[in-house]
Amino acid sequence: MKFVLIGVSAFLVASAAVVGAVIMVMGMSMTMGGHMAMMGGQGSNPDEETPVQGVTQVRIRDFAFQPANIVIDAGQTVTWTNEDNIGHTLTSDEGDALDSEILGEGESFSFTFTQPREYRYHCTPHPNMQGLVTVRAPLPSP
Repeated sequence: MKFVLIGVSAFLVASAAVVGAVIMVMGMSMTMGGHMAMMGGQGSNPDEETPVQGVTQVRIRDFAFQPANIVIDAGQTVTWTNEDNIGHTLTSDEGDALDSEILGEGESFSFTFTQPREYRYHCTPHPNMQGLVTVRAPLPSP
């Protein structure tokens, strides 16, 4: 009988450890899962989008820049507004033309583009979020 009780006790201790580990993992998944899952989420890739001309308002929503590929004229200002409930940045892939702080929900960042060229950018905490602003040279005066 003693052997059976020790066996049952060992089984209960082992079962409690497994249940505890499962609860811990589930708790981590619930507290971090929403954010962690989206880090590997769809994101945005400007190379897979048709460029949108003349757009100066970009939404940050569902862990993506919308639209992610825009074409504007030199001298125009683009404003990005974060509609997600988690922070995002706008960070230049090269140089420091775009360098926002982390934008909270409802916060915006604006930048006036003066030099014609391509400006590739990403979100630092979520590198699968990528964007592109192509700035055209002003048309010559007639």
